[in-house]
Amino acid sequence: MQTSSLTTARVARTALRRASSGLERRSHMQRGALSLLTRSKSSLAPEAAMAEAAADSELADEFEPRRLAEADWAIRAQTLIPRSTVEKPYELAPLTLGLEELIGKTEEELANPAELAKSSRSFMSDEDVDKWLESFEIPTDQLAKCSTPEEVQEMRRRYARQLRLECSVYEMAMDKYSASHDKVRQLGRSTSTNAAKDLIRKWIPETEKYIDAEQKKIKAGKHSTDSNIYGPALMLLRHDVLAAIGMNIMLNMCLMESKGPKFIKLALAMGKAVQEEIISKKEATTKRHKDEDQFYLHVTQNIKLESLKMRMKEYVDTVGAWDKRLQLKVGAAVVDCIQRTCYVPNEFGEVSTPELCAAKGLPPPEPAFIHNYVFDRNRRAGVIQIHQRMADTVLATNPDANVLPWTARYLPMLVPPRSWTGVVNGGYLKLRTKIMRQRDSAWQMDCVQRGDMDGILKALNLMAEVPWVINKEVLDVVLRIWEDGGNFGDLPTRTDVPIPDPNSPEFANDPALYHKNVRKIEQLNREFHSLRCDTLYKLQVAEEFKDEPELYYPYNMDFRGRVYPIPPNLNHLGSDLSRSLLIFRDRKPLGERGLRWMKIHLANVFGVDKCSFDERVEFADAHLDKVAASASNPLGEGDCAWWRGADYPFLALGVCFELKRAIESPDPTQYMSNIPIHQDGSCNGLQHYAALGRDHRGGAQVNLVPADRPSDVYMGVATQVMAKVEHDAALDVPSVEEIRAMLAGVPEGDSPELNARRTKLRTLLDQAHRKKYAQFLDGIITRKVVKQTVMTSVYGVTYIGARKQISARLHETFLTKGHIMDDKLEDDIYHASCYCAELTMGSMGDLFTSARGIMGWLARCAGKVGESGQPMSWITPLGLPVVQPYRSKSTRQVRTKVQHVLMVDNEGRPVSIGRQKSAFPPNFVHSLDSTHMMLTARRCLEDEKISFAAVHDSYWTHACSVDVMNRRLREEFVHLYEQPLLEDLLTELHLRFPDMEFDDVPLLGDLDLQSVLDSPYFFN
Repeated sequence: MQTSSLTTARVARTALRRASSGLERRSHMQRGALSLLTRSKSSLAPEAAMAEAAADSELADEFEPRRLAEADWAIRAQTLIPRSTVEKPYELAPLTLGLEELIGKTEEELANPAELAKSSRSFMSDEDVDKWLESFEIPTDQLAKCSTPEEVQEMRRRYARQLRLECSVYEMAMDKYSASHDKVRQLGRSTSTNAAKDLIRKWIPETEKYIDAEQKKIKAGKHSTDSNIYGPALMLLRHDVLAAIGMNIMLNMCLMESKGPKFIKLALAMGKAVQEEIISKKEATTKRHKDEDQFYLHVTQNIKLESLKMRMKEYVDTVGAWDKRLQLKVGAAVVDCIQRTCYVPNEFGEVSTPELCAAKGLPPPEPAFIHNYVFDRNRRAGVIQIHQRMADTVLATNPDANVLPWTARYLPMLVPPRSWTGVVNGGYLKLRTKIMRQRDSAWQMDCVQRGDMDGILKALNLMAEVPWVINKEVLDVVLRIWEDGGNFGDLPTRTDVPIPDPNSPEFANDPALYHKNVRKIEQLNREFHSLRCDTLYKLQVAEEFKDEPELYYPYNMDFRGRVYPIPPNLNHLGSDLSRSLLIFRDRKPLGERGLRWMKIHLANVFGVDKCSFDERVEFADAHLDKVAASASNPLGEGDCAWWRGADYPFLALGVCFELKRAIESPDPTQYMSNIPIHQDGSCNGLQHYAALGRDHRGGAQVNLVPADRPSDVYMGVATQVMAKVEHDAALDVPSVEEIRAMLAGVPEGDSPELNARRTKLRTLLDQAHRKKYAQFLDGIITRKVVKQTVMTSVYGVTYIGARKQISARLHETFLTKGHIMDDKLEDDIYHASCYCAELTMGSMGDLFTSARGIMGWLARCAGKVGESGQPMSWITPLGLPVVQPYRSKSTRQVRTKVQHVLMVDNEGRPVSIGRQKSAFPPNFVHSLDSTHMMLTARRCLEDEKISFAAVHDSYWTHACSVDVMNRRLREEFVHLYEQPLLEDLLTELHLRFPDMEFDDVPLLGDLDLQSVLDSPYFFN
């Protein structure tokens, strides 16, 4: 086979082309999986890390995307009925669920539309609505929006459905699988088409039995030193609930992590999930019985040992403040139970146990979850890996089986979120969420609780009231591309890269090269796997909510005040795919300038954003025929494929659909549009630094002053780098090899003459290296190569970080040109990226001297505060107390049932002066950009009554209100920086540390902040 004789890069490209031949015919390969995996990992990490799990199928011909609608976490709540107050606190009514229930329906029952309607995900009877709302009061401001009894009942139904979605998901998952297993057993039918589900159904009873036995030992006082710590916590939940929690976390994390999750990460996640479930049950019981002790009394009613009851009460009373050691031990105990009870089926598909195999004289079964050790950054770390046959079983199951995710606690909401009134009061109706994603800083949370947060709470609450819907037109195209193999835009390929043939001529005499290539391909395939899981999850969420008339996103923030949607997967902070699937619910007439802004937005998503607005409109006008063709037949060829060439193709497709309808309408000014139009800052971090220092030269580079066309700071830096590269490439010096030979020829000795000669030759050698790498980079330096480094330079990127960023871009460039990544090219790219990183950071210093000065001053201030033993802290202009959480790391060994682990415990440790210094400049600027965003949100949503959403420095609104938003965001920026922010910070430091000397604030430049009001490209 020809493919087997190619190198890794060529194998990957060939395999990806074959895997997506159908898409290749329609020009989809121009934006494929290769580009996904050559991006920096940081660009993929946020979404992949946030994703809980998703299922995938390698069988393209058997895959039906629309069946994703039967998402597991949606079916699980389908007919769940809440417990009445007279029932036992923890008895759930048996579930009758979705497709599993349809297995036993007769043809007559299936033909009855009324009966089938009751099985739909959105169905809820009036009686069920009353039961779900019997202990919940709908906000009066929401009821006031209803003008008819029918509207009132529909609102009640939506609130009841939201409460059902937030119910105890682990119990519902457990009940679903046990109920469906019973149903299948009663019917006596095969479940081979859902092999993964069938396997899980067999595992769960064994896991439940094992946990039940462990709980009985604890109850009887038969415990070890270790179980004396985690045992009382395990007694607070039923064995079946613990089994469901454990199976959910274990499967999700083992399938999402390409090499298997580290044991400590898995155990902590497991322990936190147990903790959250106990908190949920405690709160529900307290609310039902109006007595905080009822939960403890219930779980200890059959416990005889007083010592155990005392420990259980201690854990119940402090359940909201368990430390990591306890979380780790509890989670490890659950991991151990699952490892001991889940085994790989034998050749006949039977799941056996070691005891049964021993009794039959058979070899012991292979464990489904394997505890291994790997080396990560030269350190030995324990990992939990799913057996490969199990992973294949799960991912080869038809997606309609929807094994993953079993549960999803944080989904988009069907009703407006609860308004934040405090640190933990807000967001979901019942689920506990915190207003801040703090990093283990009790001090920060204490400061937040005591701070004046009214302005921040107002902004978060206003943003959460913006209603969204799924863009079904774009979703339909996405699903069709995914069905055809993916490998376009943000959609990864659905096929793995093949392993080459070890007997091919290229590898026959070089086993080491073969194994090196195999390792690279295996890593590539693991990354594809994680991307597929993340993509399937997004598609499941979109499919599930696509017919909802409105969706809402609750928000919280990080310790610097940057705002994020709480639902982690499908949200507008995501990639092009995620953003394209979400549009505003409300449609508004375009008005006089809305059509113009829609055309500008189209140019922007095509990357035509370095020119004037008029030129962007001309770009759109020149391609209106292609816009119409793209919207009419997105998967066609020729002009129909035009949208696929955009920088953000799925966003571009959404604009094509909308723009075509608007232009074809009788009066475009009256066309009702609901796609968000984006206005993005110009290297926003530098904009904030230029405003802080009143830097006119730097401000002009980032569009703080009026101009006829936008200034492109990235191109400005690239131009300087190219000039330096051109200069170094023309240096008149001998080659590196020649100078090394000269150095080797210098006689030994320590005379001044010999030392001077060596120094001169070493200087020449440095110049020769610069010439060599400059010539290597000739014609390679582009705006794209330096963009990420310029963008992150104001956020504290180090030289090593810059080198890695530039190296990633150079790899992309050479792979795109068809080069093979051999060892020599890898070595050249490494050294050239070192050289280019030095030039790029130097050019930044030349262009933005004021920003560099402010960054240095901020770092020195933080360093002095750190030397006093205190973390750097400040209060933002909106009143948010910010405390940097960076402390010196302390590790301690913790023994668990699976392995000993070294756990980092920073709370109470001395501050890390180095981290405090390096992190303060970017964190301070982030706290200011979040302040600007929240000020703008309040102005737009509260004062102007226009829609508003934001992705940090990208602000969104309807096409008809872009001009209003643009005016308000400029006014709020000027208002923010008219305050003496650096002087206020210095005053605050003097008040806190009166005996400490701080440097004076850097001198300000001559930038007139009022010029921002008239700068058309400040945000554009």
